Amino acid sequence: MKLIEVVYERKFNLGNFETETIGVAMVVDEGEKFSDVLGAARKAVMSQTMALTRPQSSAAKDLNVVLEKKGSIA
Repeated sequence: MKLIEVVYERKFNLGNFETETIGVAMVVDEGEKFSDVLGAARKAVMSQTMALTRPQSSAAKDLNVVLEKKGSIA
């Protein structure tokens, strides 16, 4: 089997029950490693997503602090 293409997609929660999926497909050239191409694809998607992520509200931050103290979340 010959690896020709790597596709990386990630779904982002925008809040208010909204999500957006961003993805990229990259062609694998002769001699390239799968892990290198996958890393480049991930980096390409993540570099374009800063505008999508909304800052966490102060109430949500406070809740996370309480839950962390109780050991409910890692």
